[in-house]
Amino acid sequence: MKPGSRMDTPAQNGIFRLPLTDAQRSAVKAVTGRDGESIELTVEELEQRIMPRLASNHNETRLR
Repeated sequence: MKPGSRMDTPAQNGIFRLPLTDAQRSAVKAVTGRDGESIELTVEELEQRIMPRLASNHNETRLR
């Protein structure tokens, strides 16, 4: 992300909007042929990408 930019706050429907940098927009265009300004993820999708093992079972205790 650009300095000073931030992840948009979640909408009431639980969707997070992550703005793309110029380099990320170029990469998306090269792969998909489509323009994109941001990525939108639900809370569940975001959790799966951050912590894939824990997202599948919210009752699991983290062990170190």
